[in-house]
Order: sequence, then C-alpha cells, then structure tokens
Amino acid sequence: MQTMNEFHIAFDIAALVISITVLIYTFLQKRTDKKQNRVFIAIVLVVTLNSIVSALASFSEPFAYEGASINVVIKLCQYLYFIMHTLLSPLLYFYVISVTGTVLKRGKRKTFFYALPFLITEVLALINPQTQWVYYYDEAMAFHRSWAEYLIYAVAALYFILALEELLFAWNAITKSKSIALIYLFALALAGVIIQLINQDIKSELFAEALALMGAMLSIENEDDRIDADTGIYNRRALQMDVHSLLMLGLNIPIIFVKITNANIIERVTQSANHDILSDICSDFFITIFPRYRIYHPNPETFVILCNGLGGDDITEKTEEIRRRFKKGWNISGISFMLEAAVIETGAPKMIKNEDDVLYVADSIIPMAVSKNRADIEWIMRRAEVENAVKRSIMEDNIEVYYQPTYDASTMQLHGAEALARMKDSDIGMVSPDEFIPVAEQNGMVEEIDDFVLREVCRFIESGENRGSRINVNLSVIQCLRPGFFEHIMEIVDSYDIKHSQINFEITESVEAEDYEKLSGVVKRLKNEGFSLYMDDYGTGYSNMEAIFSLDFDVIKIDKSILWSAEKDGCGRTILENSIRMIHDLGRKVLVEGVETEEQVDMLKALGVDYLQGYLFACPLPKEKFLKHISGVEV
Repeated sequence: MQTMNEFHIAFDIAALVISITVLIYTFLQKRTDKKQNRVFIAIVLVVTLNSIVSALASFSEPFAYEGASINVVIKLCQYLYFIMHTLLSPLLYFYVISVTGTVLKRGKRKTFFYALPFLITEVLALINPQTQWVYYYDEAMAFHRSWAEYLIYAVAALYFILALEELLFAWNAITKSKSIALIYLFALALAGVIIQLINQDIKSELFAEALALMGAMLSIENEDDRIDADTGIYNRRALQMDVHSLLMLGLNIPIIFVKITNANIIERVTQSANHDILSDICSDFFITIFPRYRIYHPNPETFVILCNGLGGDDITEKTEEIRRRFKKGWNISGISFMLEAAVIETGAPKMIKNEDDVLYVADSIIPMAVSKNRADIEWIMRRAEVENAVKRSIMEDNIEVYYQPTYDASTMQLHGAEALARMKDSDIGMVSPDEFIPVAEQNGMVEEIDDFVLREVCRFIESGENRGSRINVNLSVIQCLRPGFFEHIMEIVDSYDIKHSQINFEITESVEAEDYEKLSGVVKRLKNEGFSLYMDDYGTGYSNMEAIFSLDFDVIKIDKSILWSAEKDGCGRTILENSIRMIHDLGRKVLVEGVETEEQVDMLKALGVDYLQGYLFACPLPKEKFLKHISGVEV
C-alpha cells in the first residue's frame, strides 16, 4: 500500500512540476491576452490544482485509520478533484475551437447547448456528498465508483469527439503543426484517461494531461515566429496565416490598413535608417485602441488591424480615431514631426478576396494624392487587377501596337507616327497606358512590353506598309540604364531588314542627376548607329534644363499641358514661346503634342514649331486604320 501511494505521489508531483513550469513560462512570455491563451491558462490551472489535491490525498491515504480528521482531508481532496477535473474536457473542447477559430461562429444559444452536458456533470460532482452518485468511501475508507462517474467519463468522451470533429472541420484553416499538436494533445490525454479508467490504481490522467499541455505550450501557444521581438506586434507571416484561417472558416473580416506615406521622415529626424523607431511609436498608439493580437506589422511602413468580432460603428469610430491621431504631431527625443498616413477601412472577402490580396494592399505604394482619398482601396484593387492583366496580356499576346501620326508643321504633310502600346485584357477590357505602363515599370515587365512594341514596329517597317514614314518607339529609362541595353536593342533591330534612320527612340527624362552620364552614353551610341532621339514630356515636371543641355536629343516633345496653358493666359504663352526659342537655339527641333484646333496650329506655326501631333489629325489608331489614314481614307 505504501509503495503504491509513493507511486501515485510521484505521478502527481511530476504533473505538478510540469504544469507549474508551463504556467510560469506562459506568463513570462506574456501570452495571456487572447481567448485561446486564457482558456489554455485555465486548463493548466485546473491540472495544477488537481495535482496538488491528488498528491495530498495520496499522501494522506496511508494514515486513514489514524483519525477522522485524516479521512476528512482525503474526502475533501477527492471532492475538489472531481469538481475541477470535470472542467477539463469542456475546457479542452473550448480550447480547440479557440485555436481553430470556429468559436467565432458560435452564438449564445449554441454555446449554451454545447455547455449543457458539462453543467449536468458538474452539478453531479457538486452534490455528490449528499447523493454519492459519482463515488463513495466505505467504512474501511476504500474508494468506489458509482454510476455518475461513468457518465462523467462518457461526457468527457463526448467532448473529445466534438473537439476532434471541430479540428477536422477546420483542418485546412490552421497550420499543419498546430493540427498535429492538437492530435497529440488528444492522444496523450485520452491515453491517460483510458489507463486510469481501466485500472484506478494507476493515476496517469494528470501526468498525461500535463505532458500534453507542455506540448501545446511549445507548439501552439509559442508564437515566437509570429511576433516581432521588439514591439510584440504580429508580423507578416502571422497576418497571412490568420487571414487564411478566418477566410477558410467562411468569416467576414473587417480590416483597417494604416500606410505611412512619409516614413522616410524618421531618417531625417533621427539621422538613422532604423525603422524600428517608427514601429515602436505607432504600435504604442495602436495598442491603446486595439488588443495586441489584432495588430499586424507586415512591412516597415504598414500596419494592419483585423477587426473580426467588432461592430461596424465601433470599427468606423476607431478608424476616425486613427485619422485624428495622424493629424497631430509625433515626438522622438523632444523633436516633433508629422506623419502622413493613408487609413483604409475595407473587408474580406467583399473587397479583398484572400490573404495574398491583403499582403498586396499592405505592400502597395500609394501616391500622396490617392492617400488623401477615403476610397483609395478601390485604387489599390484596381491596380492589382491591372497588374494581373499585364501579366496575362504578356503571356497571351493581348498587347497591340497603335500608331498616332505626326505632321510637319511647315508642309502639313505626314512626318511619321508614334507607336503606342494598347492592352485589351480578357477580364477587364481595355486598359489605358496611363494605368498599365507605370504598373509594368514597377513590377519589371515594361521591358517585355517595350521589346514587343519594337519588334512590331520593325516588322511594320520591313513590310513597307509604312510608306517610308519614321516611327517613334518609346523606351523606358529603367530599360536604358540596365547593363547590355544597347546590345539588346541592336540585336532586335538588326534581326529585320530595315534602316536605323527609320526609327526614332523617345525617352522620358526622369532620372537622378548621377544617371545623366550613363544615359548620355546610351543616347550617343544610339545616335551613332543612325537612330534619332526624342525627349518626351518636356514640361511635365520630369524634364529639366540639365537634360536639355547634357543629353544629345534631336527633337524635344513639348507636353500638351504647356500648349493648353498658352491658350488660357499670357504667362502660359510666354513659357511656350521661350521654351521653343531655347530649344531651337540649342539646335534641337520641336514637336508639340495635344494639338486639337486649327487656332493652335496657327499659333504653333507662327512660333516656328517643327512638328505637330494631336487629335486634330488623328487619335492613336490600330495598324489597319493607320494605313487607311495615311492613304487618305476616312477612319
């Protein structure tokens, strides 16, 4: 008897040490704020307390004959054990639905229904001193099971089955490691229960449960790989996983994106490129209005808040609170500064379909003008559509080359045409170049578009259908500055039987000052091969005097905005006149875009402009219509 008691005490002490270790570690790691965490802590506390009372009972049993007070201690310990242990199975079930997220789909009525078996067994345990329906001690202080104890085991089995069913239902909504860890928890706890049910002299339940909790702590509760160590805020991986889980469960997710649009101000204020400073000051604010577990920091400039479970009015109020905060100054080491932020309130799967879309929005660069618009989520999602359309169009050859004629201002005869890429996507239809070209430049696909247009132009010239007209081909500056660009262009052009002089290359000057020397070298090499070079979009803000002086362009294209401004006021006219005079003085020719009226033609002729382009003559045309146009056929 003494040896068996020592065996029981060893099991209980081992369970106690493990559960206390799990409890201490959980609190040290500060994993206590989520519902899942609180349920886990409740389970560990139950196992801890049960281990104490079970050890005390096992320690007292050898002295049962030495006095009534010892018997009272034994009975009290057994009574407390059953009251607390009856909690474990329903708590385990609730832990599983918290981990899988299916708890979010539970209403109050359904929750009460699922809690009813537990309430019945708990009442049976509470009234056992009067009824002895669960267990009793005989006159010799020997422990005996009654019918209700088997009912408690049956209810525990029911909760095990329900928990397993929930796990299988949400299998694809959680990670494989969590699924395996929960299965392990089930198997270990169930093994301990079965062993003790078969042989009550082997008290394995608590020890098995403590081991299972240790495994859960290490594999489920441990979020080191999901949390930023400095701020305690969830990282990119956590955002992707959690959005995936919630969507797999069929839940609607209100989402708030906060994108800092002038994050580089931190470098100027602190003289450091340490983005953790931005993370710290912003996360400290967000934690004051949202629980930590709702906040994610997927990249240095973006915070994402998942608001599932919050009411619409509450979300809108918190969104406005964020906007108000970013209208006030921030402070670092006594230095005050302003942070600009685009605050976007949206939702999945209504506007954002999946976790990849969430990360796309988080990573999108929002222009300042767009960020001030409350509907900027539509701009971002449209950009995502355009990006996908660009990828499809390149793969499916849905890009078409249009031609817009240019005319000699002195003779009003056809001078040439500008080749322009047009895209008609199978899903979203026609896409403006103003939309797809910037997207293609940012995602690295503009070179494929440029190459496609150049090949089509070369093929067109080789056919002779262009009637000797020179064709302008736009080149991306990004492309021009890449190693091997010149050789690549020459390889394409020389694969066709055409003269280099029949192609004009247009470049929009939009480079940093340090790149002028490199771009100048490219321009010279192209000119030496017989190509003509045009500088596009003069007057849009991209161009500057250094480009005019340092880059050996043949023709400068004045943007339509300068022409239209010249018609409105004297100042605009002065800018146009002086720009034309300066360009001519530098030995360059002038082409003006955006010509739409005969009055504009007369004004430009009087100012000595060399070439004209605009809707007065023709809009950009598909090749077939362009051929009819240059043949004098109405299109």
